[in-house]
Amino acid sequence: MSLIHFIDIAIISRRDRKGFTFEFSPKVNMIFGGNDTGKSSLIKTLYFTLGGDCRIDNEWKNDDIITKVTISVSGKLFSFIRYKKRISIFSSDNELLVSSVYMSGIAEKIRDIFNFNLQLSHKKTGKQLQANPACLFLPFYIDQDDGWNTVLSSFSGLQMYDEWQKNTIQFHSGIKPKEYYELMGEIRTVKINLEELSITLSAVLAAKKRFEESFGRVLFDIDVEYYQNLLDRFLRKCRELNVEESEFRIQLIDLLSKRDSIADEINICKDNLASINDSITTDAVEKYHVFEHWEKLVEIIPEMYEEKQKLDNQINSIKEELSQSQRLSYELKEMMQEVKGELSLNDVIKSQASKEVEFTFDEQIRELYEKIGEFTARQEKLTKQQNKYIDKNRTKKINNDFKGFLSFAQNKLGIKSPVIAPLVQYSKITKSKTGSRSPRAIFAYHYGLLKTIEKYSTVAMLPIVIDSPKQQDLDKEGTEKLIALCTDDLALNNQVVIGAVSLEENMHGYHQIELKEKYSLLSEKNYQIAYDKIMPLYEKGMLS
Repeated sequence: MSLIHFIDIAIISRRDRKGFTFEFSPKVNMIFGGNDTGKSSLIKTLYFTLGGDCRIDNEWKNDDIITKVTISVSGKLFSFIRYKKRISIFSSDNELLVSSVYMSGIAEKIRDIFNFNLQLSHKKTGKQLQANPACLFLPFYIDQDDGWNTVLSSFSGLQMYDEWQKNTIQFHSGIKPKEYYELMGEIRTVKINLEELSITLSAVLAAKKRFEESFGRVLFDIDVEYYQNLLDRFLRKCRELNVEESEFRIQLIDLLSKRDSIADEINICKDNLASINDSITTDAVEKYHVFEHWEKLVEIIPEMYEEKQKLDNQINSIKEELSQSQRLSYELKEMMQEVKGELSLNDVIKSQASKEVEFTFDEQIRELYEKIGEFTARQEKLTKQQNKYIDKNRTKKINNDFKGFLSFAQNKLGIKSPVIAPLVQYSKITKSKTGSRSPRAIFAYHYGLLKTIEKYSTVAMLPIVIDSPKQQDLDKEGTEKLIALCTDDLALNNQVVIGAVSLEENMHGYHQIELKEKYSLLSEKNYQIAYDKIMPLYEKGMLS
C-alpha cells in the first residue's frame, strides 16, 4: 500500500485578517500547546477540510475561516479548499476536479482519489449510496471531544446509514472487499423492486376479489345517468387542473425572472472581478480600496451562486409539478373521450363484460408474477455472487490477527482484564467493567484495527491523527507507552500527527510546532502568506 500523507495546511480568517501555515513531515509530527491555543482546532481542520465533518467550535465557525490542506496520494498532490459547507478539490496542476456544497458530490471524488468504493444503505430511502468521506477517515482519527468517549465516534453525519460501523470496519479490514458492497447495492435495489411489485400484486388481487363479490350488483345498477355524472366530474377536474397549471406557470415565470436577475448580477460581479485583476495601480490608498472591493466581490459571488442554486431547485420542482398536472389533465381528457365514444349501456350490461374485466385482472396478475419471478431469480444470482466474497477462513484469519494486535496493545497499555473479541465487537472490547469507555481500550482497538488494515486492506493507509492522547485514566508511564506505539510502531510505514498539551519525554526530536498564544492560532503576520496559498484556488472553486 502506498504512503498517503499531509503536505501542508493553510488557514485564514478574512474577518480578522489573520492566517496560519504549517508544513508536515511525512513521518511523525507533534503539535503541542496549552489549552485554548488552537491545537485541537488545527488538528480537527485536517480531516474536516477533506470532508470529514466533526465537532467544530462555534467561535471557529464565526471567524469566517477558509482552510486548505494539501495531501499526497501515491505521489500525486491534491489540494482541498473548504469554506463552510463548500469543498473544492484540485489536482497537482491546480485543475479543479470538483466544487460542491453537497457531500454526495465530494464523496464520489474521494472515492476516485483514494480508491474508496464503499457503498452503504440509506436508512430512510433504502438507496445504496457512496459512503460519506468520514467513513474513509474513521479508523485514522481520534478526536479530542468525542473519539475518546466512544470508539469510532470522531465524525458526525454517519447515522443515516444502516450498520455503518460494522460495514466500514469490515471494508477497511479486508473482511469484505469493495465488490461485496457493490453487489449489496444491486441486491438492495432488487429488493426494493420486489417490495413494490408485491404491494401492487396485493392491491390487484384485492381489487379482483371485490369485483367478483359485487359484480352482479354493480353490473345492473349502472345506467346512462351514471356516465353523465362521470363526464361532469371529469370536466370539473379538468377545469381545476387548468387553473392549477396557470398558477404553476405564474410561479415559474416569477422564479425564472429572479434566477435570471441573479445570473446577471453574478456575471456583472465576475466582470468587475476580472477588471480588478487586470488593473494595475501604484497608489497605496487606491490599491487598498481596490483590494477591499475585490475581497467583497469574492465573498458575495459564492452567496449569489448558492441563491441561484436554490432558485434552480425551486424551478425544477415547479416544472415537475406542472408536468404532473399536465399529464393528469391529458389522461383525464383521454378518459373523457373514451367514455363519450365507447361506453354505452349495452356495452356495460352485456354478459361478456364480466369476463373481459376478469381477463384484464388475470393478465395483470400474470405479468406481476412474471416480474416477481424475474427479480427473485436476479436476487438469487446476485446473492450467490456476493457469497463468493464471504470467505469464512479469511475472516477467521483476519480476526485472529486483529486479536493478536489488540492483545499486544492492551498489554503494552496495562489494561486490566482486557476483552479480546472479533473486530465488529468494538463496543464490547472498549467497555470497562463499570460500563464506562476506557480511553486506553479505545486506543488499543484503533491500534489493532490500523495494524489489520495495514496488513489486509485494499485501501491505502491514511495519516493517523490522534488528538490529546493523555486522557483521564493515563498516567505519565501509560501516556509514554501509548506514544511509543504511535512513534515506534505505527509511524514505521505511516504518517502520524499527535496533538498534546505538553511533550512527554519520548515525544522530543520529531517534527513539531508549539502553539503558545491563547485564542490566537492565527496571526496577522501569517495572513498574507496563507492568503496567497488559499485565495487563487478558493476563487477558482467558488466561481466554477
